[in-house]
Amino acid sequence: MIHLDQLIAALMQGVIENTGAETGVLVLLKENQLTVVAQCNGNRQCDLEKLAVADCATIPVSVIYSVERTQETLVFDDAVSEPSFSTDPYIQRQQTRSLLCMPILQPSQLVGILYLENNLSTGVFTRDRLQVLKLLMAQAAISLENARLYQQLENYAETLEKKVEERTQALQQEIAERQQTEAALRQSEANYRNLLQTANSVIIRYDPQGRIRYINDYGVKLLGYEEHQILGRTLFETIIPDIETSGRDVKPFVHDLLRNPQLYPQGEGENLCRDGRRVWMVWSNQAIFNEQGEVVEILSVGNDTTQRRQAEEALQRSEAKFRTIFENSQIGIFRVRICDGLILDANQRFANLYGFDSPEEMIGLESTTSYYVNPSERQQFLELLKRDKEVRSYEVQMRKRDGTVFWGLFSSYLNAANGYIEGVMADISDHKQAEEALQRSEAKFRAIFANSQVGIYRTRICDGLILDANQRFANLFGFDSPQEIIGLEHTIGYWVNPTDRERGIEVMKRDGEVRSFEAQMRKRDGTVFWGLFSSYLNADDDYIEGVLADVSDRKRAEVALQTSEERLRLALTASNQGLYDLNIKTEEVVVSPGYALMLGYDPATFHVTKSKWIESLHPDDRESVTATYHACLTGEIPNYQVEYRRRTQDGQWKWILSVGKIVAWNEFGEPIRALGVVTDIDDRKQAEAASIIEERNRMAREIHDTLAQAFTGILAQVGAAKQVLTDDVEATQAHLDLIKELARTGLSEARRSVVALRPQLLEEGSLQSALHRLVTQLRAAANDTTLYYEVKGTAYALSTEVESNLLRIGQEALTNVLKHANADEIRVELIYDRDQVCLRVQDNGQGFGVGNIPASEGFGLLGMSERAERIGAQLTIRSQPGQGTEIIVVVGV
Repeated sequence: MIHLDQLIAALMQGVIENTGAETGVLVLLKENQLTVVAQCNGNRQCDLEKLAVADCATIPVSVIYSVERTQETLVFDDAVSEPSFSTDPYIQRQQTRSLLCMPILQPSQLVGILYLENNLSTGVFTRDRLQVLKLLMAQAAISLENARLYQQLENYAETLEKKVEERTQALQQEIAERQQTEAALRQSEANYRNLLQTANSVIIRYDPQGRIRYINDYGVKLLGYEEHQILGRTLFETIIPDIETSGRDVKPFVHDLLRNPQLYPQGEGENLCRDGRRVWMVWSNQAIFNEQGEVVEILSVGNDTTQRRQAEEALQRSEAKFRTIFENSQIGIFRVRICDGLILDANQRFANLYGFDSPEEMIGLESTTSYYVNPSERQQFLELLKRDKEVRSYEVQMRKRDGTVFWGLFSSYLNAANGYIEGVMADISDHKQAEEALQRSEAKFRAIFANSQVGIYRTRICDGLILDANQRFANLFGFDSPQEIIGLEHTIGYWVNPTDRERGIEVMKRDGEVRSFEAQMRKRDGTVFWGLFSSYLNADDDYIEGVLADVSDRKRAEVALQTSEERLRLALTASNQGLYDLNIKTEEVVVSPGYALMLGYDPATFHVTKSKWIESLHPDDRESVTATYHACLTGEIPNYQVEYRRRTQDGQWKWILSVGKIVAWNEFGEPIRALGVVTDIDDRKQAEAASIIEERNRMAREIHDTLAQAFTGILAQVGAAKQVLTDDVEATQAHLDLIKELARTGLSEARRSVVALRPQLLEEGSLQSALHRLVTQLRAAANDTTLYYEVKGTAYALSTEVESNLLRIGQEALTNVLKHANADEIRVELIYDRDQVCLRVQDNGQGFGVGNIPASEGFGLLGMSERAERIGAQLTIRSQPGQGTEIIVVVGV
């Protein structure tokens, strides 16, 4: 087996080789005291002399005690410059440069301290080496603890064997002495009498009834009685315990002894002392006969074997404990024959490691030779054993009986005299996998570090000296490789504004790190770029580590976006428009500042939902606007366009044009988002209303000043003619009456036209409501005609011009029916489809031939045709004499 010292030496040599250290010292905690167990130099064999830390002159004692107290790793790039330990005599004397002192914890308890140094250069113990060293020492702690425990187990077993051997020799010697004593007793009564008082044995004489006749001084003292307290009393009354206290009934045995003492020359039992103590005694019994051969007395000599019994019980407990450890150990324990590897003994764990359920399946039946993946490794293992007598920490691949391969770690010793190997074995497959994973991880990390598209760096806090960097970091500053900047360049000179660096360091000193810190940097050719930093500060070791990305493209995009947004804001402000974004599911509306300002609200506090928006609509507009909104949601119309009045913050009504469109649907085809623009058309609406009123008033004045005046003149002339005409009075009178009637009719019609121009049907609502009011007015005037009015489909708003001309066409068609058709039923239908609106006026009157109407009588039809053409509508007139008339106007949207 590999000795603990050999394991320590191998460990230290491996650590020194892999960390770049010149020298190293291993300190272990033994009996609550730090003890130097190894002092190693890369060029010499390790010194394994054990001495206290305070007596060791090759280590800085203050550093060791600091790590013991804090249980924190200390790494100095230049130890002689460290204020905290610069006064240490060893550091001053050696002028120590690179220094590392690491606690060894298992699992969270300090078990030792590793000290490494390199006086040739500074900064030897890098972060990468520190991480590897931490993993290595975590595994080393386990190996050291296992080796220490196993050595303790070996020492304990060796000590136990020695104690058993010594006790056996003592018992043998004791028995021999007792036999000699008995012989001496038989040889000389005189010597016997003298011996009774001086012997270190209990000597008792008692009769066949068990009544005690004699006890020596030693017996009195041992059993705790005075001589008068025990003489004359029976064994059962004094030294024989009862069943309740002894746990077993020994009285039958004593009775047999009293009857046949010659049958029990020796015996061992537990005896009761006067104070209740129990002592184990080995008794030698001798019967004394009279001349008739009868037993008259029995002599018993007893030796106190309590300590021996306790030692035997302790030994049994120790053996049981050892057996329990052996059977329940999580490390396989074995004994195999050298010649063929036959398993002579094994514990449960050893059997489980090879895939067996119990050791009985292997002991005396299986050979370990066949379980080596590479049989030559067993031969190499045996050669090492024969040469060194023991092998420690020997790693080899083994195979379970189901073929599964695992890594085994052996520590064994050779007993050549008896032809066997004993040792322990542990499954270290997880450890090997962890090592391989660590190697892969390190390689992966190194590849990521070298090939990352983000700059990775470490710089010194005080002056910005670049301590480490990857390829991308070098490229960001215009260098071809990291070797051009590491240890040579200082980042301080590459900040466009040096105060940005100071501000970043202040944040890191306060928070320990800084994230997404933007600053302008300068390449070595003077080119300026925007850098995005995420870094953390290691104040103890005086460095900053972090990553850097070039975000110049993003910054340019942000500037462009801000410019675009400003242009859009100015455009919307100039055009008196606002934007809205409607979440159809939640009914939340996000609006632009111009939207809020349009209605007189503060953009910072303005909040709107669909329900609040509907509540703010003018009552006369609410129905048509919501109908158009739902038609857009259901897909009946492709876009949403509507004009409505909305209440402003000061309570006034303002005309708004809203144009929107569905822009997003869920997986079920349901609309979930709409975008749109609102425009303030209040000024336009007021201008249109004023223009319409002015036009109507102008036409009214013109009709009044021309047509009405002309008719009035006719009436006046007719009156005069009646006074002067005398010939054919009757005929003249008839003609004059007709002229008068025609003039009165013309005057009435002129006045009706003036009145018809003045009502503001469309100013008071939408097209469908205006037609409804028109039909209601005509229904009241036409007592002999029934009028029906129906709106089909979902109503939505049209442009003002289209609605005005459709209303005038319907008005003209209804007027013609009432004047000329002699109809008793009129039907008016307003039909809203997705892409067109249809107005139909149908009567059951006398009808007419469409192509046979004189031009002088077709002015109303001509006016309807002109209005339809003006708005791009299709006018259809269907009529036959006696079959009524149907007028259809269709306009696309």
